[in-house]
Amino acid sequence: MNMPMWHVEVPPELAEELERSIDGGPIVDDQGRVGIQKKLVARIDRLKVYIYSDEHGPPHFHVVDGAESGSFSIKDCTPLQAVGFPRYIRNIRRWHQKNKQLLIRAWDELRPADCPVGSYGE
Repeated sequence: MNMPMWHVEVPPELAEELERSIDGGPIVDDQGRVGIQKKLVARIDRLKVYIYSDEHGPPHFHVVDGAESGSFSIKDCTPLQAVGFPRYIRNIRRWHQKNKQLLIRAWDELRPADCPVGSYGE
């Protein structure tokens, strides 16, 4: 039995609020805390740039495009793993050159007090 679907337009800010909440990770308790914090640093066309709170060294950022993703060093944008979207590497490197300080601030903001990696440092 197919049920009719109703579509209701909502203000864009409501959808954006939900997207920000989902980008922050799943809520794990009744106080609204999330298990792993992540910060959406930027969007580059379809790509999303994230930094996560529970990371290993060296300081790095993630670029995600649907099912494809890659990790890059904050220091010099060197890929830390095989990257699934080589056609965007130049875009990512150019963006990194202009936004390295934004990445450093985001990395430092998300470090827990007991994080063994610590804040960014060159």
